[in-house]
Amino acid sequence: MVRLSQRWQVEATGLKMSDYMEILYPQSMTAKLLQNGEVIAEYKIEQCDSCEKLKKLDKFGYTKGQGREKLIWLCGDCR
Repeated sequence: MVRLSQRWQVEATGLKMSDYMEILYPQSMTAKLLQNGEVIAEYKIEQCDSCEKLKKLDKFGYTKGQGREKLIWLCGDCR
């Protein structure tokens, strides 16, 4: 997140902050997408078992075993 002092510096110099911001909550494995400071989407995230990055959960990314248990999850880039 941007500290208040940083925001004032950016606004004072005339630079524009990004319209979109994504906030990740790794403890609960959720994320929020904000547009101009307002929440426009909330979704689950998962850590890719290949690249270890936190990405938006895509249920097609699961590799299932013979007993239909979920073995690993791969993000779209690693599939």
